[in-house]
Amino acid sequence: MRWIVRGIVLLVVLVAVAVGGLFLIPADRIGAIVSDQFTRATGRTLVIGGDIRPSIYPTLGVRAEDIEMGNPDWVSDGPLLRAERLDVGVDLWALISGTVRVQQFELVRPDIILVAGADGRVSWDFSDGTIDEAVDETAPETPAAGGGLGAISLDLAEIRDATLLYRDEAAGTEVRVSAVSLSLSLPSADGPARLDGQGAMNGQTISVEAAIDGVGPMLAGELRPVVVSLGWDGGEAGFEGRAGLSPLGVEGTVALDATDLGPLMGVAGQAAPDLPQGLGHERIAVNGDFTLASEGTMHLRNGRFTFDDNALTGDIDILPGTDRPTIRARLAGGSLNLSALSEGGESTGSGNSADSGWSTDPIDASGLSAVDAEAALTLSGLDLGMVRFGTIDLRAVLDAGRLVLDLRQAAAYDGSITGQYIVNGRSGLSMRANLAVEGVGLAPLLTDFADYDRLQGTGDARFDVLMVGNSLNALMHSLEGSGSVEFGQGAILGLDIGGMIRNLDTSYRGEGQRTVYDSITASFDLAGGVVSNDDLLMTAPFGELTGSGTVGVGEQVLDYTVIPSAIYNAENQAGLRVPLRISGPWASPRFALDLEALANERVQEEVDALQQRATDAAAEALGIQQQEGQSLEDAAQDTLEDRLRQEAEDQLQRLLGGGN
Repeated sequence: MRWIVRGIVLLVVLVAVAVGGLFLIPADRIGAIVSDQFTRATGRTLVIGGDIRPSIYPTLGVRAEDIEMGNPDWVSDGPLLRAERLDVGVDLWALISGTVRVQQFELVRPDIILVAGADGRVSWDFSDGTIDEAVDETAPETPAAGGGLGAISLDLAEIRDATLLYRDEAAGTEVRVSAVSLSLSLPSADGPARLDGQGAMNGQTISVEAAIDGVGPMLAGELRPVVVSLGWDGGEAGFEGRAGLSPLGVEGTVALDATDLGPLMGVAGQAAPDLPQGLGHERIAVNGDFTLASEGTMHLRNGRFTFDDNALTGDIDILPGTDRPTIRARLAGGSLNLSALSEGGESTGSGNSADSGWSTDPIDASGLSAVDAEAALTLSGLDLGMVRFGTIDLRAVLDAGRLVLDLRQAAAYDGSITGQYIVNGRSGLSMRANLAVEGVGLAPLLTDFADYDRLQGTGDARFDVLMVGNSLNALMHSLEGSGSVEFGQGAILGLDIGGMIRNLDTSYRGEGQRTVYDSITASFDLAGGVVSNDDLLMTAPFGELTGSGTVGVGEQVLDYTVIPSAIYNAENQAGLRVPLRISGPWASPRFALDLEALANERVQEEVDALQQRATDAAAEALGIQQQEGQSLEDAAQDTLEDRLRQEAEDQLQRLLGGGN
């Protein structure tokens, strides 16, 4: 890379000019010559505002004070470099023999500003100059020349107490580092080089150690051995393998083990994420075989990931794209505990629709558009706090802000859940679930999911539900869709429906009460956050019940009526049919018997009894015999027809008998 060669040659020019004019040229004239040479070589300004002090012993060198090196015109942040002092020393005899051996390079209290433009330009590229004497522009740079460094060595270069600003306009990130100290040793371009340093970011110190075997060949594009390690109070990261810079290529093993990602994320110009427990809140560790290909693709093979007490293994690929990168992952793990994700999910502040309502806090789905992804995940177990799974086989596709989760298998509560869940963040936020639940244990499922432990048995369910909104409250109020449920034998604890209706007493609730059932079936529709049902059927030892009504999911209210189609007493005799209405909020529903319906039923029974007595009396008076289920009118008509038929037969017999 020519700009590196130019930089080193210009240092030699500075030394040569200063020493050559030690007794002949004034210091300000030396500064002007050096500045002119630098500008011709790089197209940048160089101002030496202080003294220039050449030296011959113990090294041939120069000290320049108050140094300022300009940035290109498109950078508005300030000069590339402003330093209090620069000390440079070279080996005279090596210089005479045609090599450059820098014995001393020290930059004191520099302020360094590096900018990467949105168009790909970088402020540290010195290839705009037209240097003639120092460098032959037509001479090719070959790997044999060590990337242009073959005749250059550096005993020790130091930067002390520096500040650094790095701004990436394309990524919109900015990094500021203070108290930077660096030391670099490069005895030979083809031999090992070593870099040590440290700096402070946001009050935290981060240190770096690096070793490269062959800087020159690496600059020329050859993959050379590299070892890099970073350390800070709260973590460490490292790489060991090979790297080349032209074109850029990396292959080797990477490792990260951190309890605090803040300093490392700061180096990348990003704020440390607030990760939940189970996903790296306490600790993150990653290691595996890493490759950065010349096309810009990144690959991690045999990866091992630790997030707090959870562990995964697998492979990850990151591919650059026109609009966004694409991540492809194949991951597997044991049982993951992510129960912390559901903790603190409810809020009782003013942001809720009711004291126990859904949260109205905005949901930011913009992260769905950051990358595209294709992932496969298999687990032996997953605890989400509000629901727990056994074996899981999940596929996920994220495309331009639309996430499709294909749940191929999920063992749960002695049953299984399969189906598809879609989260679409392309325009606002919408979610759709099309799931099938088969043979799950109702008590543990509802206990985990809704903290409701009063329904026992096993159940199947199907539902296809859509919701739209930018908060949980809006989503629940927008529910649309349909579904069905079918439960096998079980019980409802704390509620004796048969006892309520037989005894006309809603106190058949509480500890020790229960409703045993043989089956429950129902289908439902959802609209505007309200579940509607009109075909509930529960069969139980005490009889059968039907039900209809609504469940307001958005408002968290109930308005449902259970109607007994047949209720039997202890002697298995049919009893009253008194509707039971359940209404009010989920947290404290009200149970009431429909006594008006009971009164109407009793009045109707009395009317029916009076009609029956009148019918019986009329039949007896008329000599009519009613068959079972036959009305009085039909019985009277049948009796009359029988009498007329008999009378006709008698008359006919008399007539015939009289003719003999």
